[in-house]
Amino acid sequence: MMRGQTMKRGVIEAYEENQLAVAIPDLRAVRDKLTECGAGVEHEEQDPRLGLALLTLRGVAAAVAQLRADDSGLAGRANQARWSGGPASGIEPSDLDLLICWLRERFRSAYDGWVPTIGKNRVIEPVRGLPYIGGGDEGDPYFGGSGDPRTSSSADAVTSVETALPSGPPSGWPPQRGQNPGQGARVGVLDTRLYPNEWLAGGYIAAGSELLQLPADGRPLLPASAGHATFIAGLILRRAPGAELVIRPVLNDKAVGKAWDVAKEMVSFTGSGVDILNLSFGCYTDDGEPPLVLARAVSLLSAEILLVAAAGNHGNIDKLRARGKVPDGSRTRGLTPKTPVWPAAFDEVTAVGATDGNKLAAFSPRTPWVDLVAPGVGVESTYLKGQVKPASSPQSPLTFNGFACWDGTSFSAAAVSGAVAAKILTGRYDARQALACIFKSPDDGIRPFTGT
Repeated sequence: MMRGQTMKRGVIEAYEENQLAVAIPDLRAVRDKLTECGAGVEHEEQDPRLGLALLTLRGVAAAVAQLRADDSGLAGRANQARWSGGPASGIEPSDLDLLICWLRERFRSAYDGWVPTIGKNRVIEPVRGLPYIGGGDEGDPYFGGSGDPRTSSSADAVTSVETALPSGPPSGWPPQRGQNPGQGARVGVLDTRLYPNEWLAGGYIAAGSELLQLPADGRPLLPASAGHATFIAGLILRRAPGAELVIRPVLNDKAVGKAWDVAKEMVSFTGSGVDILNLSFGCYTDDGEPPLVLARAVSLLSAEILLVAAAGNHGNIDKLRARGKVPDGSRTRGLTPKTPVWPAAFDEVTAVGATDGNKLAAFSPRTPWVDLVAPGVGVESTYLKGQVKPASSPQSPLTFNGFACWDGTSFSAAAVSGAVAAKILTGRYDARQALACIFKSPDDGIRPFTGT
C-alpha cells in the first residue's frame, strides 16, 4: 500500500480517499484540471491492459477547502450526484467526492457535456453476513457434525478441542479427491491466501509465498476470515475433484482488498487457459453505479472466461434492522435488500444466490441480476486447522480441525464454479456450454433463480 493512503467510508461504500482512477487517454486533461484547482499527483501507476491509471493525490484537502470557499453550492451538488433521491441523513460528501464533482462539472461545461473517465478505488470484501461485525447470522464459520466443542461441558473445551474433533474429513466427504469429473478444467480463484489443507493437495497452483501459514505459538491469532479462500477451494474441488485451481490472493487476512488490485489480477488471467473465474467478494457504491475499474476488468475478461460471483448477503437487511441487529451509525445504514453488489450485478457475470434446503436463504437477495441459486446455509468445506478469532467474538477463539461449516452466497458461487468445471469436457464442452446445461437441468441443489 502506498504511504499516505487512507480508507474513507461513505454510507455503504468504502474507498481510498486520496486516489483517483483515470482512463489513460484522459490523463493529461485531468492532470491539468487538478493543477488548476491546487491539487497534485504524488504517484501514478498505469495498467495498459485496463487502459487506466491510478493516481495517488496530494493537496486534496487544501484544494477542496478553496473550492468550498469559492462555491458554497458545491457540496449540495456533489451529494445530489451521489444520491439521486437525496443524501442520507447526516451524510456529508468527502473531499474526494467534492473534487470529482468539480472535475466533472468543469469538463462538462467546457466540452459540451463530455467528461473524462474517472472513478474511485473502492474497497472489496467478501459478501459476508450482516452486520459486518457482530450479530450477523452469516458472519463466521462454525462447527458441524460430530465432535462439536461447543457441546462440551468442560471448562477447557477450547484448549482440548483438537482431541474432541474428528481427525479426518467429516462424514460424507471423500477421504481423498479423484481425477474426475473436472479433469482438464481450470478455475481461477481470487480471494484470500490459501491454507495448504491436506485434502486440497495436488488440486491447486499457488506461489509458496502466497500460501497461508498459521502463526506460531504466542503470536496473534488469525481472523476467521483468513480461511475464506480455503473454504472456497474445497467447495469447488469437491464438485470437480479433477479440476486445477489457480489461486491469486487479492484480499488480506481480514478479507479486505482494493478494486484496483482485484481488477489487475482479473485481467492477468487473459490468455491463461483458465475456464472459470470465481469471485466470492463484492462492493457497494453510494450511487448504485458500477465501480470503474471492475467494469473495465469485467468487460475485457468476460468474452474469454466465465465469471461467477456471489450475489450478496443483504436480502434480509431490513428485517435485521427491525430486530435491532444493525447498530445505529453502521456503514450499512444506507443498504437495502435491492442494493446492487459488484461484480455480481454486471450483465456479463453469473450471479449466484443462496438456498437453505428447498427454499431461498433469508439473506439471499431477490433481485433481477441473480441468475442461479445454490446451497448456502450450513455448507461444509475445507478450512484452517487450529485456532482463529471469530469476528462476532474476537476474545473467544475457536479451534477447527481443517473443516468447518459456513453460510453465505460466497459459497453458493463456489458451488456453481465447481459444478460448471465438472461438466467441462476438453474439446467438447466449454464453460459456457457447461453452464447452459445447468440452466436446463438443475444440478445437485443448483437451479435457475425464479424469484423464490
